[in-house]
Amino acid sequence: MRSKGIKSQLTITLAVLLTIGMVLINLVVTIFWQRSLMGAEMEKARSVLSIVADMSEKSPSFEETFSPQALEHLRQSLDASCIMFATAAGVAASSPGKCVPQDIILQEKLRQVISTGTETTSTIGTGPDIPLFSRLRIVLAIPIQLNGTQQGAIGAVISLQSVYEQVGQGRYIAYIYILVNVIILTTIGLFRLVQVVVRPIENLVTLTNTYQNDENIPFLSDQESNEFGQLSIALHRMLHRIDNDRRKLQETVHSLEGANQQLRTTQQQMVQTEKMAAIGRLAAGLAHEIGNPIGIIQGYVEMLGQPELSTEEQEQFSRRSLQELERINHLIHQLLNFSRTRANNAGNTLIHPLLQELVTMLQAQKKSATIDFQLHLDAEHDLVTAGSEGLHQVFLNCLLNAIDAINDAIQKFGNLHQGKIHLTTSNTTNIEGKPFIEISLKDNGIGIKEEDIGSLFDPFFTTKEPGKGTGLGLAVSYALVEGVGGQMRIKGQEGQGATVFILLPLSANT
Repeated sequence: MRSKGIKSQLTITLAVLLTIGMVLINLVVTIFWQRSLMGAEMEKARSVLSIVADMSEKSPSFEETFSPQALEHLRQSLDASCIMFATAAGVAASSPGKCVPQDIILQEKLRQVISTGTETTSTIGTGPDIPLFSRLRIVLAIPIQLNGTQQGAIGAVISLQSVYEQVGQGRYIAYIYILVNVIILTTIGLFRLVQVVVRPIENLVTLTNTYQNDENIPFLSDQESNEFGQLSIALHRMLHRIDNDRRKLQETVHSLEGANQQLRTTQQQMVQTEKMAAIGRLAAGLAHEIGNPIGIIQGYVEMLGQPELSTEEQEQFSRRSLQELERINHLIHQLLNFSRTRANNAGNTLIHPLLQELVTMLQAQKKSATIDFQLHLDAEHDLVTAGSEGLHQVFLNCLLNAIDAINDAIQKFGNLHQGKIHLTTSNTTNIEGKPFIEISLKDNGIGIKEEDIGSLFDPFFTTKEPGKGTGLGLAVSYALVEGVGGQMRIKGQEGQGATVFILLPLSANT
């Protein structure tokens, strides 16, 4: 369909251009031909009038030479519309009944010739002053010597009707010639253009559309030395480069897939490493909490072995021992619940219960027993599209870092420093209008040095003493938050505490 459209456009274009060109050429040729015929008619009239003038000079009486009958005969021979003879006294004779309205113009020319003694020629016409459309007549006047002394003049208004009829017949023949030439030349030109332009383009389009990673592509013959041959060679090279680039891209994609898989594996290992480090820190805190009840139980068991105890005292010591055992059991279950792998159900994690669970667990620790945890969970919607295990790890890392910063501040400023951790949530939207929940964790700990702000999320960066931190907690947390489409940032100053801001996308089910 496209090639037919191109052929039709080429046919119309060629025909129009050829027609315009030939019409213009015909117009120019016709104008010059018409002028040549007009010049020939003028020379004919001048020759005849000159012969008549010579005859009148030799004739003894001009009345016979220029009688109305003689002038009428002369008019017919010249195909003139008016013949007039004049002397200095005025018009002496004219062809009968044929000089209106040209008689006035011709009389002026005759008087001019009589007064100057020189020939004069002019044209008069009707219709628009456009070549081939205007209808001109020649006004010719020549001087005559009468009897050697008296000056006279003879003039004629020459009609060019025969010239216009001849030119008109020639134009009709030229139009037929133009039509035949346009048809023949358009056919020949179209055939040649199809061979030289359209068919190579069709071949290129067909081969490009059916291109399927073939190594050997039969494009146009490379022996073509014109632009299409060069285009074929260039297209052939381009497609080979595309094949090479595609293979390189596939290799890069496979390499990136392997690297991405390795990155996910490494990330999981880092998360597990940091998790085990956090478990170790929790276990160290729980050791004291478990040690105290065990000591109490041990004392009650020794007292139960004394024979002098009454039944009431034995029941009392047994009941207290059971209470301490329940306390130990509760602490152990908290540790097990934390260390147990959680289901990573994206989009099914509620933030508020998770934060409350973590705060309850940490409040049982000795090093956080004096810290005031303040929860302002004001977000109306807290269901996020993130796994609970990863978020559990993120919030635990942040809370443990806050507790360590507060304990460092207590060591620096003394026990009068009251540690506080504020946990707040609120609903917000990002710049695209998508719903998010923002969790902020603010502490009044030791704060952050200005030079450390830019390195907080770097792996293995830590400000803690050797053996007390892996430097992976914030790096892992940042990767987990970014991985679910969230954002994480920290701000703070040395001696003025720090605040962690975590932005997580809300679930579509909210």
